[in-house]
Amino acid sequence: MTKFKTGGIAAALGLFSCTALVQAADLPLRTAPPVYTAPILVNNWDGFYAGSTFGFGFTDFHTRQAGGGSRNLNTSGLTSGALVGYNFQYGHVVFGAEGGIDLNDIQKTDRGGTGLNPTTIQSLYDIRLRGRLGYEFGWFMPFVAGGAVINETSQSQAVPVNDFGRNQQNVGYTIGGGIDVKVNPARFLPFNNSFINGFLGPLVLRVEYLHDEVPVSTFGYNGQSYRTKSDSNVVRAAIISRFGDNPPRTDIDSMGTVNWAGAYGGVFGGGGFLTPRTKSAANASSTKFSTSGALGGLYAGTNFMVYNRLMLGFEGSTAYSEIKGNGAEPTGPASFRNYVMADLRGRVGYAFGRVLPFAAAGILYGRSEQIDQATGSQRGHLNSEAFTIGGGIDYRISERVSLRGEYLYANSFTKKLVNLNNCMDCKQQLDGNIFRVGAAYHFE
Repeated sequence: MTKFKTGGIAAALGLFSCTALVQAADLPLRTAPPVYTAPILVNNWDGFYAGSTFGFGFTDFHTRQAGGGSRNLNTSGLTSGALVGYNFQYGHVVFGAEGGIDLNDIQKTDRGGTGLNPTTIQSLYDIRLRGRLGYEFGWFMPFVAGGAVINETSQSQAVPVNDFGRNQQNVGYTIGGGIDVKVNPARFLPFNNSFINGFLGPLVLRVEYLHDEVPVSTFGYNGQSYRTKSDSNVVRAAIISRFGDNPPRTDIDSMGTVNWAGAYGGVFGGGGFLTPRTKSAANASSTKFSTSGALGGLYAGTNFMVYNRLMLGFEGSTAYSEIKGNGAEPTGPASFRNYVMADLRGRVGYAFGRVLPFAAAGILYGRSEQIDQATGSQRGHLNSEAFTIGGGIDYRISERVSLRGEYLYANSFTKKLVNLNNCMDCKQQLDGNIFRVGAAYHFE
């Protein structure tokens, strides 16, 4: 992104002022010229920020079956995820760019009718890239926003459940607006506790409305073809950390000691290797195969320092992934694609100046699409829950920015029914290895 510069404007104002003073020198002096005072900003919104979102989406799916009828399917559900952004401020005007990933639990089943077979439609996730424009009034800032949304939707025949279907990704537009409010919850505490104060704030709380339009996608399966589009209205809240709202402090002193405490947020990329393991008592068989691919997303967390060097903290992330591969399942040859991941972990580390090695453990959530290659039987929304352990190294390259490299091992603690080709006892578990590198901005 390109930071807007005001040097040209300042130079033009300076040239204008000098010309005016030269001309004024030839006039009789009556009173002293007024002294120009630049307006004082009530609050500063400039800089980097990151946070988490939670809301409710109302979606209208419009689907038309080839050679048949059409339906408008209205539904609603939960949506949650993460965002990062950067603000530029000129006077009271604030503008910038923001990106985010939201996982959706929005679906609708229609039992069919004249010219339309029974169908189930699910909105799986949204990736939004937006520009924002706001006007600050001190501690609060209303804003408008707009840009692009990348959505993935799954459509399948409703009876039998998810026996045939397809996932499709499409790009649409998003517009909306809301209000950001700066708060410091620690001020309302009846006591002063550094741990509680560091945990709670200061923060930015957001409430906003978004309208998304996703154009037509074609879903072809089981000899049928559907053309489906969607529009959504989302109301959501966000909890955001940002630079500049905490008292200034020295993050790296003259001795090279680094203060790792406080909130941070950033971006990461990497890759993963997952192994689906599927068992069927009816088929008396057990299969496994390897998958691999890339991933990328957002992460944020908070560190607490104990005895100067010991770090305790927690962290969450949300990622889009393309981890896929082909192999055999009990019903025949199959393809596997994991397309989203999210995790929540606790961390412990020990700081050696700019270097912070750490270990982490927590839970990981993922979604996959799986297709029987022989028959076309498909599951477009197969959840997995796993525990994850791992470790890595954070390295502080400046007072505000750190780099990271880490490894995670994941193993699902639940078995999921795959149900390809109506195999009602095909249960699957996942295990795998994930490698990530990232960069984070520290707000305190």
